[in-house]
Amino acid sequence: MDILTRISVLTLLIGIIYASRSTTPLIKTIYRGGTHFEGPHWSKVENALYWVDIEQQKVHRLDSETGNVTTREIGYGPVSLVVTVKDNPGLVLLTVRTEVYFMPWDAPTTESSLRLLSVVDLGLPDNRCNDGKVDARGRLWFGTMGKEVGSVVDKDQGTFYMLDAHNYLDPVVRVRPVSISNGIAWTSDNKFMFYIDTPTRNIDVFDFSLEEGTIGNRRTIFSFQANNVTGFPDGMTIDREGNIWVACFDGGKVIKIDSRAGKLLEQHKLPASKVTSVVWGGHDLETLYVTTSNVGLNSVELAQQPDAGALFAIEGTGSRGLPENQFIFPGAAEY
Repeated sequence: MDILTRISVLTLLIGIIYASRSTTPLIKTIYRGGTHFEGPHWSKVENALYWVDIEQQKVHRLDSETGNVTTREIGYGPVSLVVTVKDNPGLVLLTVRTEVYFMPWDAPTTESSLRLLSVVDLGLPDNRCNDGKVDARGRLWFGTMGKEVGSVVDKDQGTFYMLDAHNYLDPVVRVRPVSISNGIAWTSDNKFMFYIDTPTRNIDVFDFSLEEGTIGNRRTIFSFQANNVTGFPDGMTIDREGNIWVACFDGGKVIKIDSRAGKLLEQHKLPASKVTSVVWGGHDLETLYVTTSNVGLNSVELAQQPDAGALFAIEGTGSRGLPENQFIFPGAAEY
């Protein structure tokens, strides 16, 4: 082998090595100290990530420019979701127990800073809200779940709602009953909505009407059981190619699924077994933020998973997300 051939082979090998390195996703621990992190929401306007701690009854905000995290302690009940409000910088919409509130982010963290917008599941005092997302028309889609004792949740006690600026006093029921209403995502053309009711271990899809805010023709596109995926489907997001990314609670991973073929494409393992939700963020929407929980882990498991309950970021997946929508409510600042 002559010197030029050797150089060419060496160059090729180096290229292969660097290519393999560049395509290997990097998992970073972003923020520790949580108990049950959930509901991540990326604000493109603020270049910031919001998420909640259901157990600690807190809402967190990560400024991606500075890395600073600020926290608002609600102390009023389980906080399950947070989204930003369009044209209202510093105002967020969140759920506490079965109630929906506006909250100025910079207001004193007292109950009086919460502005009640809506209440659901009346007559079911043990229920609470769970996951939720905003559609391209600024409507909030969110669901509830039944009484929770340990890891057991009363079956078929929850409801999946749609709330907007017109029906907020009586949000529209879209699916009932559900057990643990969870992940939601829409295709970029807004023709389909994906949905998770966790105990089913399925990912379902509806035909979606953006104009009417209605769903129909529900069918299953992916079954955890049929595909031998461990854990339970929890939170979910979608990338620009239409692939859905699903957090696997008690599965210790995030999976990527071809939503058209219902095919498992990738699995990304996390150093925490209870993976709760995912969202795309960062300037280019190429960072996948992942929330986790340590609820229910024993002392041995906690020692094995010291970062359980942390916020993680997966970088270098080769995928990009779609921007998160903001809730639209004219006059929200004065409400």
